[in-house]
Amino acid sequence: MAELIHTESKQIYPRLRRYVLKGWIIAHKINNVNIYSLSEDARKILSGKGTFEDVLKKAEAILHRKLDEDEIELLRFLYENKNTYIERSANRTIAENIYDKLNRKIPLGRIEEILSDFTESGIIFAFRLRNGMILKVRINKKLLE
Repeated sequence: MAELIHTESKQIYPRLRRYVLKGWIIAHKINNVNIYSLSEDARKILSGKGTFEDVLKKAEAILHRKLDEDEIELLRFLYENKNTYIERSANRTIAENIYDKLNRKIPLGRIEEILSDFTESGIIFAFRLRNGMILKVRINKKLLE
């Protein structure tokens, strides 16, 4: 691995340490050589093997209620875009961007309500600035496991 990224082998573990602590990478020592491999959880996340139905069940368990049609539609949109962030632009909010991408199926005010509910409950991850403004959102990776 050190040869692939053109660095010394003693610098590999410090770079991978946070992923080892999260349980995404497993480190084995064989004949004084560290062997790194992906854990099953990391493989599921990377391959996206969790189905939408699994994500829907987890979201309903988090919220302790059944989701309505608008919430399911928005959750499906976030699931289909699971590897990308939905970003805020200079003159448009995240809700407006989602509103246009969903072909105006869900009212804009309802999208804002759903996004705030999902953010508060941890269903979506929101990247915030120091002043609290949300810059971008994506579905929480824990739902995809």
